Amino acid sequence: MKKNIKVALLAPITHSIPPIGYGPWELVVYNLAESLVKLGIDVTLFASKQTTTSAKLDYIVETPLNEIDQKFHSSFSQKHIAYVISKSTQFDLIHNHFNIHPVLFAKTIKTPMVTTLHGSACEKVNALYYLQCQKENFISISFAERKYMPNLNYIGNVYNGIDFAKYKVKNRKGDYFVFSGRIVKDKGILSAIKFAQQTNIPLKIAGIITDQQFFDTLVKPHVDNKLITFLGNLPIAQLVILLQNAIATLCFVEWDEPFGLSALDSLACGVPVIATNRGAFSELIYNKQMGIIVNSVDEAIKRLNYVQKIDSTQCSAFARLKFSQEIIAQNYLQCYLKLLKK
Repeated sequence: MKKNIKVALLAPITHSIPPIGYGPWELVVYNLAESLVKLGIDVTLFASKQTTTSAKLDYIVETPLNEIDQKFHSSFSQKHIAYVISKSTQFDLIHNHFNIHPVLFAKTIKTPMVTTLHGSACEKVNALYYLQCQKENFISISFAERKYMPNLNYIGNVYNGIDFAKYKVKNRKGDYFVFSGRIVKDKGILSAIKFAQQTNIPLKIAGIITDQQFFDTLVKPHVDNKLITFLGNLPIAQLVILLQNAIATLCFVEWDEPFGLSALDSLACGVPVIATNRGAFSELIYNKQMGIIVNSVDEAIKRLNYVQKIDSTQCSAFARLKFSQEIIAQNYLQCYLKLLKK
């Protein structure tokens, strides 16, 4: 196996790397970079200046987009892409994690590019771009994700990975549920609230509000800091503490979600997941010791007794087999070698 491959990781720049609290794409790229370096790969991470990494860091954008005026986001994004393209000859391969727009330049450079979708193929505004670039190289993060763009040239499927060293399994007593993620309707937070109300078991909500009007009108009225508590966007250390004593994490999603990192956070702590049978969740909760897949809140209530009996250690162990960042890096490396062999 060739270990001295020079890989450019074109990272997102919306949040710092690693992110503090929310920043799923940034977290995935950070974990990948750290693991590839340990495998002996020569990795250059193109991100914002506010990045901490074991890889070589290169940047042209100093401040993450979430810290600057939104009217500048597009110009900084294009500047970021152009900078990486200008340095393409220095690398054996460019691994793009920055949505579809860098792919538009793939035919203009000699260095092969592969793009991890991260769910971006479901964005209707970019559908025409994907159709124009469907023969380029793509990696899905779940087989469910491919349903959005089934005709792309997929060279592999690699699940997202996390650093299990940051999570600790605890023999939980379990006296509340957790909802973790973006506060938007599609994430199923209203169903999570309904579930807590019908079981009379507290729900603790951790996440970033990305739809303020939705939160103010439909979520906030239920927050009483007794049955329903909103904790905001928590750093990973605080989120782990929250998860450790939970009965389960609730993922009653209302759309075909391509992945769901909040489920991995929960599983790594040995806390099972109750998820709607949509999107990738049947791929994530692939063993009966990891939680249950349901079709409704009522079904989840009926099966709650089973969830409460799931063993924490086994739950975490099954998740580690498939979603550790070390395994994910090995899987990506196989995709790299496959592409370079061409």
